[in-house]
Amino acid sequence: MQPGAKLPSERELALGLGVARSSLRQALKVLEIMGVISQRVGDGTYLNKGAASILGEPMEFLILLDGITFHELMEARLIVEPELAARAAERATGEDLAGLRREMASMESAADDHALFIEHDLAFHTAIFQAAGNRVCNLMFSVVHLSLRTLMEHTSRLAPATHTLRLHQRIYAAIRKRDPEAARRRMAEHLGDARNLLAMAAEKQAQSRLKQRIGALSGKRRRTA
Repeated sequence: MQPGAKLPSERELALGLGVARSSLRQALKVLEIMGVISQRVGDGTYLNKGAASILGEPMEFLILLDGITFHELMEARLIVEPELAARAAERATGEDLAGLRREMASMESAADDHALFIEHDLAFHTAIFQAAGNRVCNLMFSVVHLSLRTLMEHTSRLAPATHTLRLHQRIYAAIRKRDPEAARRRMAEHLGDARNLLAMAAEKQAQSRLKQRIGALSGKRRRTA
């Protein structure tokens, strides 16, 4: 079903799924509470246009509640993304390749704008997921990327934009040449480099917070002296 589409009637859904209508109503109510569907009185039930992003929210909650670290998120990327790059090398269409080139050009243009640079960096990776043809990984790792975004903005200040862009160009070249092994290797190389930069960014962030805390405590002591 496409976002915005109307769901079949309750009777048709119950028959198609082989469930009681009472059970179906409970499931639909949960989806409505989550914001995935909207039930319009006298009209029917519709799949909301933002359903795909809403379904990613539970994973974001897990990341927050379970205290998942950026090390674990980067490890997940290292396990999966090189294989997706290899699949992209086998499956990418001309349109996919054009999309990758556009994002690299946008990264180059945004070299002095850290936030915009990261936006196109992430879009480059999303374009690889799409070229790999796996929508599950596309959804899951888009959430992982969003969770790392703040730290990635810090890393963009630790290495020249040309350094990051060069790594992306190597990945693109391997995909364009239809070389899965090279694409796998280049993506692993890029993510290994990113992991090292993220570790440095996390350390700097922690040191900054510590300095702010010490400064606040020092100021408090001076006021009470």
